[in-house]
Amino acid sequence: MENTDKKGCLEDQFQEMLDKARELYPDIDDTITTLNNMTSQTNNLQDYLNLTHQMPAETSNNQIIFA
Repeated sequence: MENTDKKGCLEDQFQEMLDKARELYPDIDDTITTLNNMTSQTNNLQDYLNLTHQMPAETSNNQIIFA
């Protein structure tokens, strides 16, 4: 029961802060959306770069390496 009260209190505090931020910065929702999109694209690019730097044996399990 105590965890539920704490969670509710934190949610209320967050909502209050968000409301105040919206008053100060009316376009904050668009800015947050843009930032989330940038973060997502950065993660996608990082995944791509990680894949391109792997050795061929690491990218496919059906390859046999003769040394």
